[in-house]
Amino acid sequence: MNGSTESSSTHRVKPLAKTVVVRNAFGQPVIFGMDWTAVVGGQPLKLARKRARLMRATHYLLTGAPAMTVGCVQLERQYFAQSCGIYSAATLFAVAYPSAAVACLVRFEEGGCWMVASHSGSIISDTDRWFADAAAALDALNTIRLRFPNLVVYEELVASSAQLPVWLNDKCSEQARVSAYQTARLGGKSRVVALALIGATGVWLNLVQQSSEEGTAVTQTNPGQRWLDTMGRYAQQHPVHGFADLMRVMAAWRRVPFDPAGWQLLRVQCEPVLSDWSCAAHYRRQHRFALNQHLVAVKPGDWEFHAVALDRATLTWSLLQAGQPLDFSHEPLRVDWMTSLQRLSPLFEHIQLGLAAKLPMHAPVDSQGRVLERPAGLPNWHQRSLALKGPLRAMTALQELTAPIRWRSATLEVGNISGQELTRSALVVQLIGDLFEHIP
Repeated sequence: MNGSTESSSTHRVKPLAKTVVVRNAFGQPVIFGMDWTAVVGGQPLKLARKRARLMRATHYLLTGAPAMTVGCVQLERQYFAQSCGIYSAATLFAVAYPSAAVACLVRFEEGGCWMVASHSGSIISDTDRWFADAAAALDALNTIRLRFPNLVVYEELVASSAQLPVWLNDKCSEQARVSAYQTARLGGKSRVVALALIGATGVWLNLVQQSSEEGTAVTQTNPGQRWLDTMGRYAQQHPVHGFADLMRVMAAWRRVPFDPAGWQLLRVQCEPVLSDWSCAAHYRRQHRFALNQHLVAVKPGDWEFHAVALDRATLTWSLLQAGQPLDFSHEPLRVDWMTSLQRLSPLFEHIQLGLAAKLPMHAPVDSQGRVLERPAGLPNWHQRSLALKGPLRAMTALQELTAPIRWRSATLEVGNISGQELTRSALVVQLIGDLFEHIP
């Protein structure tokens, strides 16, 4: 493995670097470029640590379920004591897109293209890699397509490390936090010194705590209000999208130039950025006489043109205020949304629904850093991953689905005929998101 480099808006990302570390909007270091391999057999943690030792890794991460993979990386010493943690970009992508087979290409204008792929939340080996350009990364995906013919590929353009994709600029999930392997290789003397320091620190903290309890009173916190505040912040950061919001996103697709001279429309991708949406139409050059100017000439005036490569280009635009926060503090009316999905299933090529899980919400803490107990009266919200794939004409039927949903992506695939009989179409939509439900 090569050493790591950290990127910021003032440091260029080195093309073909094995490992690059970028800080997101929260200042958390995110690793692009770990070595991933499948973990097969019992005692996965033991096997993961063995793999880290063989790779001479400084950090590793065991992730995925039920198929588990371990990622290893060598980082420079400056990252050994990061109080905010260090996180894997590949795992953050797998957490954001846990359904089916998905891949992502992130092209940095500062140089290089990063590629990752995952299947049902598990990172695929030989991905989480850097390439000289998007064309080389797409070529590498051909091997993965042989294993996963329905692979969905997302492409991102990053002008600088300050403009990362939305799934990287959220606060990092603890599932993506790597563990330091360096501390496991301390020698005997170092281990004794470390234990002595820990013991002395514990005694000192105990004395400080006793002094604090004798001299001052701890400020009491209202747990209920703190939890309500936390749920309110979560709702603002994760707005939901009603049927009308989704139709606004898809209505903008009608403005996309579908058959510009010399260019082929491949797909249209939209992702939410809080309550707004960021969209891109991806094109491929069909012959040598096609010019960028031909595509620029037909684009809507308020959209932007980006020349991705010699034979690739995108048109991008934004849609404002197409989402709203959900009030997690109130218990909703009971809605039989699962029956609605069952009724909709004949209209779609497939519908995948994940298991219910608690919201990934960080519990509030008091003035001493202790976690506040959740009040019993608060509504018990859970979320499920939801993925739908079907013809564009079937999307209006989603009006029957009244459960609150946060869509994480909406993609229109053009030209690749998919489905059979009722679901067969050359305009296929894939929706990936999270469905919120209240469990009494």
